[in-house]
Amino acid sequence: METMIGYKGKRPAEIRATIGTSILMLCWIWFMLQANKSTRLELIMAFLVIGVAVTIIGIFIYRLLTFSRVFDIEIKPEALQIKNIEIEAGKVKKIFIKGYFKPVIAVKPKANLLVPYKYCFCFSAKEDQGIKDLKEWADQHQIEVLHKRFTRWL
Repeated sequence: METMIGYKGKRPAEIRATIGTSILMLCWIWFMLQANKSTRLELIMAFLVIGVAVTIIGIFIYRLLTFSRVFDIEIKPEALQIKNIEIEAGKVKKIFIKGYFKPVIAVKPKANLLVPYKYCFCFSAKEDQGIKDLKEWADQHQIEVLHKRFTRWL
């Protein structure tokens, strides 16, 4: 692959994960509000848990509202550019493809234990050709491409 190839992509809409996590966080909030807070430490811990839960729910709601924004994905000879983030081929450990009908692609860097959210995307059109070009790019750089589920960081 000697030239840059461009595609349009967007963030995956993880609706099931958003609903499940939101329900869990709301249960935590309910439990903390129902607990008998007799000491100052228990009160501080309750507010801390509620603050974390509200923050995580806010992040998921923001992502649901912005997942349909389209951005550019460029497959360059020595790097992969997702939106405005360029990932060099030498820094990529694996590429995951999850799903069949609307596959979600995740690029896992060598330095990370989990896949960052900003490295996950779906091709918005011509997805078959985009996946073929991505696999070809990965083969040229000896990067493993796996068709399986992956764990993503928030």
